[in-house]
Amino acid sequence: MAIKASKGKQYDQTERDPVAKAFYHSSRWTKVRDYVFARDMATDQVTGEVLGDRKVVDHIIPLRLCTAKQALDSNNLWVLSYRTHYRKTRLEQIISARPHGDSMLKHLDKRWWMKILREERGQKNE
Repeated sequence: MAIKASKGKQYDQTERDPVAKAFYHSSRWTKVRDYVFARDMATDQVTGEVLGDRKVVDHIIPLRLCTAKQALDSNNLWVLSYRTHYRKTRLEQIISARPHGDSMLKHLDKRWWMKILREERGQKNE
């Protein structure tokens, strides 16, 4: 755990956008994040994996594309494992690089992401 915490701190200092860093360290974000983590019962919403106490709460519409309201809207947030979050982020980057990709990302909902991430993982949608 200490290694992950150290890597997270290093990422914050060297790579994370300063606006995003301030957002993710705000008390408003912490309260919403904790609420979503409890609502989703500390479970990856794609795989069903029960997670430890590391809180990986993801924006369905990426934070950089969110309105101020969407950024703290619990309906735009879900719990993912590190592995699922990495896969979703990688797909977001691929989509974003396409023509009108950011516009597409603004309209992809939780159901779409669950279907794609399960298929990519080799699972069938319910």
